[in-house]
Amino acid sequence: MPKKASKYKIYVLPSNFDEMERFIDSHKIEMTEQVVSSIEYALNKKLSFVEVFSFKNSDFVITIPIESFRENLKNVFNYYIDTENYELCARVKSIETMLEKALKKNLHEKR
Repeated sequence: MPKKASKYKIYVLPSNFDEMERFIDSHKIEMTEQVVSSIEYALNKKLSFVEVFSFKNSDFVITIPIESFRENLKNVFNYYIDTENYELCARVKSIETMLEKALKKNLHEKR
C-alpha cells in the first residue's frame, strides 16, 4: 500500500471565493513555493502524494499525487520564467532532478 502524506505544513487558503481570488493574487509566489516544498517533502519521505493546501473552516484538502509532480513543477518553473523570478528556477530544476531519480529508482525496483 502506498505511503500517505502526513499533515506537513499545509497552506491554509480562505474558503470564501472573493477572498480567495484576492489572496491568490497577492500570495502567488508563496503558493507556488508551497507546491515546490510539498513535492520536495514528498520525495524525501517517499510519499505517493502530498497534501498541499487546505481551506479555512473546511475539511477539504488539495493533494498532489506523484503522477502529477512533474507537471506541477513544470507549471511552477514556467510561471517563474514568465514573471522573471529566475532566482527561484534553480530550486525547481533541482527538485525535478530528484523526481527523475526517484521515478527511475522506483521503476528499477518494480522489475
